[in-house]
Amino acid sequence: MSPPGRPKGEFPSEQREGCPMLPPGRPEGASASAQHVNGPASRAGTRLAHAPPRRGVEGSPRRRALQRAAALVLAGALAPLRAQPAAAPLARLRLALDGAAARRLEIGEALVVRLEVWVSTWFQAPVDFPATLEAGGALVEAVGGSPESRFEEFDGRRWTGLVRRYRLLPAQPGELRVALSAPLPVQPGGGPLQRLAPPAPLRLTVSVPAGAEDIQPFVAARRLELRQRWWPEGLSAAATAHVGDLIRREIVLVTDSAAPLLPAPDFGAPAGAGVRVQAAQTSEQRADAATTATLTRSQQAVYTLQAAGSVTLPPVEFVWWDLTQRRRRVSRLDGLTLEVQPAAARADPFAPAAAAAPASAAPAGASATGAAALTALLAGGALAAGVALWRRRARGAVPAGAAAPGPLQSQAWRRLRRACRRGDATAADRALRDLLAALDAPTRQRWLQDAALAQARVALSRHRFGVGRAGAPGPYAAPEAPPSAGWDGAALLQAVQPLRRAAAAPPPSDALPTLHP
Repeated sequence: MSPPGRPKGEFPSEQREGCPMLPPGRPEGASASAQHVNGPASRAGTRLAHAPPRRGVEGSPRRRALQRAAALVLAGALAPLRAQPAAAPLARLRLALDGAAARRLEIGEALVVRLEVWVSTWFQAPVDFPATLEAGGALVEAVGGSPESRFEEFDGRRWTGLVRRYRLLPAQPGELRVALSAPLPVQPGGGPLQRLAPPAPLRLTVSVPAGAEDIQPFVAARRLELRQRWWPEGLSAAATAHVGDLIRREIVLVTDSAAPLLPAPDFGAPAGAGVRVQAAQTSEQRADAATTATLTRSQQAVYTLQAAGSVTLPPVEFVWWDLTQRRRRVSRLDGLTLEVQPAAARADPFAPAAAAAPASAAPAGASATGAAALTALLAGGALAAGVALWRRRARGAVPAGAAAPGPLQSQAWRRLRRACRRGDATAADRALRDLLAALDAPTRQRWLQDAALAQARVALSRHRFGVGRAGAPGPYAAPEAPPSAGWDGAALLQAVQPLRRAAAAPPPSDALPTLHP
């Protein structure tokens, strides 16, 4: 408390003289450093605090109230911006027709479809546009060149876009649905990668052009080719054909049509011949993903000539709509007319071979030199025959005690062995037939039931009659196979040898005699 009689706020004289005078407004105990640092400001603040308020415009209470109100309004407006993070960039897809294209069109009328990608910032990575669009019953191919860049204003914001164009050529009547088949990855600048869902598909109505109403089923294409081949090779109307011959015909269709169903060629049902149509084989080829695929379909039929006379194998026609020329077209393949002769008589395969004619006698008055040479030749032949018989017995061809084969059987066996070693299929077949004819009935039956011999005979027949060779008729014909390089008779020789040993082997000693009732 202040001493009595002293005005408040005044210090004693001894205090004023013994301690430094504190500036008004500084609390007691403040250091000199604080006074040094904050001295001017503190003094100014003290002077402002203790000075009487000025009545000017800048320091008026009304001015200060207006400044505080403006600061509060500005802070309220900026508060939502400070509280919310920056918005992520946006991206969108759009599918539209180029120009003022109508929603109704005829088959063959081309139109352009645009696939547009838009982002609200910029493109941080290239957009991998699809090579084609999904459009059943239409030909779709990408227009060459780079995508087009665009800038537009949406909702008061500037957007950046890329546009890819596709050419669309309808090939089937009805409703056409054009759509993007899969989500499209897009990465806008300043944001993550986005997979944009396909936009709403475009729906168009396609009608059949005038003049093509009777084409059933309707096939439209820019390219359609028909080709055919005949077997045997070089077959023509002048060729000689017989009843029982087989004629093979192949028809190949090459097209770029997108028709879901292509009609099969009509091979017909000619009089005097039967026809058997085989299943079609189809393949697709595409130069790249943006081009239309080329379809190749191959189908074959086999005609069996059943009656003598004139047989006409019918032509084949194919009606289709040309998209390039916008007109109806007919592709035609010529048929073939053959003069069929009766079947040629065939020799009995089991008939015995004709006996060889005896050698003519030597002319009278032959010289002694010729007689000596003939004697030496006969002696050499007898020696060779003896050596061959000894070798055959040593190999077990004719076991001891076995019944010796007849002369016809031995001759046929020797001719068969020589033909197999030379690879002569015709001579081997003739010798095998003679060998079978020389056997008795039970032995021949056992030989014909042998699996190895049957397989060797089938291989021999295939080689002789052209079965399995290029240009040969028959159910085993293979037009694409190269010609046979020759016939190997080792398999036939190995199949006959054990059968011949078994036929020449003596019956077992303990075998029971044949009992007769």
